[in-house]
Amino acid sequence: MASWLRDPQRFKILLQIPIQILMNFTAMIPFALTWYVGMTNWIPQIAIEWWKAEFVGPLNFIKAVADQLFLESILRTLFIAAVCVPVEFLLGFLVAYVFAGNFFGKRFFTLAAVVPMMVVPAAGGYVFYLIFIGSGPANGLLQLLGVIKDPIPFLNDPTWALASIMLADIWQWTPFIFLIMSAALLSLPQDPINAAYVLGATKWYTFRRVALPMMKRPMMIAILLRAVESIKIFDYPYMMTGGGPGYSTQTISMNLYESGFKYLKYGLTASQSLLILITLIVVGWYAVKPLRAAQIGR
Repeated sequence: MASWLRDPQRFKILLQIPIQILMNFTAMIPFALTWYVGMTNWIPQIAIEWWKAEFVGPLNFIKAVADQLFLESILRTLFIAAVCVPVEFLLGFLVAYVFAGNFFGKRFFTLAAVVPMMVVPAAGGYVFYLIFIGSGPANGLLQLLGVIKDPIPFLNDPTWALASIMLADIWQWTPFIFLIMSAALLSLPQDPINAAYVLGATKWYTFRRVALPMMKRPMMIAILLRAVESIKIFDYPYMMTGGGPGYSTQTISMNLYESGFKYLKYGLTASQSLLILITLIVVGWYAVKPLRAAQIGR
């Protein structure tokens, strides 16, 4: 033990052991309980105590895979993420690039740009609901400008409803990308950039060939964090459409919420949650491989 205390690297590892044990302990207990409940038919009205529920094995997992609404909610959530994340990244990066320079009122406009991210998602969802209802400002403005004659069913048509939810999500989370990209741009070393200018490189060529490669890791982190967060989208579809019309805007989180808290199918909900968790772990593992490779090659 004395040799471990004298070695700085080993001493750091020794200090990490208690917190690692605590973190793993607090994470594994809910995971183990969820796994057990997922193999039971626990319904509170029938068996109040979860340990008294009938054990059904992998039956709930089979039902989850065969549940059409559950599978559709997964595809719909992935579609929302596939559209929103790239748009948010491009807009956030563009705004960060514009704000990288100095101009009058920069502090004020920077604060204004990040305000949407500070809004509580449930409150933001209600505001967008008021904007997109049939008699709301969105239709009123379009009619005033002569773009449309009849109101657009933003929240009553499946396509328009999904587009409205994605627009609200882009509004709120573009500032998140903006903050990360702003930090990345401000932390760029200036020596390689100045050397490129001295050698006669244009501003666009320097940005594309010198600055962008150095921003690879912050860009990957921003996209990964936003992609994981977008999979959990709940507030906007719940507040704006309630998952409707029908089930056309129901996401994974809404499906789990209804299954668990509305229909009280705790066993089935637990198995669905585990399937999603395992899928996200596998996808996340392969998604961060380029980031790990870049870190090793640093």
